[in-house]
Amino acid sequence: MIITYLGAPENALYEKTNANLAKAFDIAQAVLRNTPEDGRYDVDDDVYYMIQSYKAKSPFDAKFEAHREYIDVQMVISGEEIIRFDRASKLSLCKEYTPDCELYSMNKDYDSVRLVAGELAIIFTGEPHAPGIKADGSPEDVRKLVVKIRSK
Repeated sequence: MIITYLGAPENALYEKTNANLAKAFDIAQAVLRNTPEDGRYDVDDDVYYMIQSYKAKSPFDAKFEAHREYIDVQMVISGEEIIRFDRASKLSLCKEYTPDCELYSMNKDYDSVRLVAGELAIIFTGEPHAPGIKADGSPEDVRKLVVKIRSK
């Protein structure tokens, strides 16, 4: 997982790992200027994005997910949330692979990062992550962009 922000100089290096990351950064810039309604938006055969609005969940309701086919680029538009992450080898699989996702049970030894508006998490295939967790106190309203990039 890579944590960055729009306009970070190192983003050009990340784009070399998958050319479609440049599209994801462009989509994120456009969404910050003019956020579309919640829903799914297809860009091409390899890229689509979703705008989501939700209340961040309790850490007790969190499960790790890992994707096989798509890289996630997640950006908080408003609000903030915690994303937990860990290695698959340390987790117990609780739901087999379904279209693009395996679910893992939460363990007690994980790392986490707090995402605030404008920050990006690039989550590569096979990297277990648990997004959408409330940061502090009661659940917070979160608006989020998730760009899905087919891994090649």
